[in-house]
Amino acid sequence: MVTDNRQTQVSGDAGEGTQITGYIGGQPKQRYWTPDGRLILAMPDIHGYGYTDKNGQIVEKGQKDANLDRGWLLQPPTNPKLSCPHCDLWHDTKEEIFQCQKKKKAFDARWQRRAKKDNSVAENAQVNSRIDKLENDLFDIKELLQKLVKAE
Repeated sequence: MVTDNRQTQVSGDAGEGTQITGYIGGQPKQRYWTPDGRLILAMPDIHGYGYTDKNGQIVEKGQKDANLDRGWLLQPPTNPKLSCPHCDLWHDTKEEIFQCQKKKKAFDARWQRRAKKDNSVAENAQVNSRIDKLENDLFDIKELLQKLVKAE
């Protein structure tokens, strides 16, 4: 049974729902929004960072939430972006999504050609090694037959 003191109402522009914590508290969740407006409940991913100058002296150091590096936001976006199915990122316009699709198709085509080339070389080498082995075996059989004929 879940009581009211262990439920938190999640509401806002992105949607509504109930976040339930366990009897012992559970993992702490943070609300994040993607640039296209979807709500994500996730654990903060805190990492230490440090920046140094050319001399190796530490200029800045601290901790940051790595979820923000993924492009997630702490507040709902005021101007949602379009989600791109080709690169799993977000773009401002449909034209950028179209350009991303073209880049993805060109990239895929290039790697398909390379994979075919690599596989054909590997297959040819494998076929050649099989033929060499068969020729050696045939040579051995031929020698044995000649010995048998001479023996008779």
